Amino acid sequence: MEPKTQKLLRQAGKYVLLGKLTLALEQYFEIHELEPNDTTIINTIAELYGRLENKDEALNWYQKLAEAFEYRELFPNAIATYRKILKISPKNQEALVRMANLYERQGQIANAKHLSKMLAEQLMSSGQYEKAIETCQRICRLDPSCPENRLELARILEKFGKQEEASQAFLICANQLAEEGDMAAAATVTESIFRLKVQNKEFLKSFFKLLQEIDLVEQGMNYLHSLSLDQDPDIKVMLFEVFLQQGDLEPSQRYLLEGVCKDPRLYPATLKLLQELIAKKNLDANLEVAEALIESAIQLHDEVNLKVRLDSLMEVDPSNIRTLKILTALLIRMNDRQGLEGCLKRLVILELQDGNLREGRDNLNKLAACGQNNFYVDLLSLLDKGMCQDSSQNLQEVCQQVIQALRQGSLVTEEPMCIMGKPVEVADLDLGMGLGIEVEEDLFAESRL
Repeated sequence: MEPKTQKLLRQAGKYVLLGKLTLALEQYFEIHELEPNDTTIINTIAELYGRLENKDEALNWYQKLAEAFEYRELFPNAIATYRKILKISPKNQEALVRMANLYERQGQIANAKHLSKMLAEQLMSSGQYEKAIETCQRICRLDPSCPENRLELARILEKFGKQEEASQAFLICANQLAEEGDMAAAATVTESIFRLKVQNKEFLKSFFKLLQEIDLVEQGMNYLHSLSLDQDPDIKVMLFEVFLQQGDLEPSQRYLLEGVCKDPRLYPATLKLLQELIAKKNLDANLEVAEALIESAIQLHDEVNLKVRLDSLMEVDPSNIRTLKILTALLIRMNDRQGLEGCLKRLVILELQDGNLREGRDNLNKLAACGQNNFYVDLLSLLDKGMCQDSSQNLQEVCQQVIQALRQGSLVTEEPMCIMGKPVEVADLDLGMGLGIEVEEDLFAESRL
């Protein structure tokens, strides 16, 4: 230390002992100019101002001291200095912020949270709401696993009209409580979300996952209905996923089928529903879904994927006439003559076996139109002849003969067949199969056979 500095220090000390603090300050100012980085001198000046009850200057010099300690990364010293500042000025927001930052840098999260909460309360009471919200968000970042912090943030956000941000905070809080196993508390927090009436679709997807976990899906459904959101296609798809996870496909079927013909956005989910129903071998439900999907599959040029599902459905019950009719209708729209021929053969056989002569005859007529084998026309003539006879026994024999011929791929007769009356023609075809599907005329535009 320079001789001049030592001399000034001795003189300043004498003035302090004599109680002449103002004169002492003058000496310390000169020393500070000579030794600007000496923290002991800065601290002494701050204390002298404090003894002189000059709070403003005392705070200024303590602030300089704290900043000097921070710059040197002497964090405990800086924290001790900020405590002195808060003792003089308990509502000093800058000191609270800096002190909280220092605690955080040292990993003392509890102390950092405590100071941040003090700051948030002060900001709220002084009407600095945006800064109060920022401080609460910081508290949540300090301890992200604490639901109480998140709940406090949510309440403040709601109080100041930030509905969407509040709903997100409530949702995070409820999820944390559910993860901790406190389902009752989680359910209580969800009431706040219902109160906010949020309609954001992405938020609702996350919200319904929570409702599913805490067994409040029915209440969520009522909530959607009250907002008229349950008819929205995106919401329907979301509900399908929720019910699918629960293993409850019946509500999914109800929501999807009523709209899939009108809105293609529902098609992928409905196709997935069909796959799930096939896995469960729920034949009746499968058929209802499959019928609803045909038009959308054609519009979206996704006939092949639907056909794959229908082929799987045929494996569930190969003798189901209704499934064959749906598959036939799809193959007609796909203009798949080869697949259609095989499907119609199976369909005619099953219908004749069940005694559905009229439908069997109609489908045999279609087979004669699209099939590659000319003997289908002979079978059609044979069946027509049998249906014109009075004997039920003869008709039954004719049906068996047609069935056998379709299975073998040829018609075997002991004598040439005589067909009376006008030549057999391929009748106009009901290609919709009763499903309300229009058919392009050129598919079966065949000449007289």
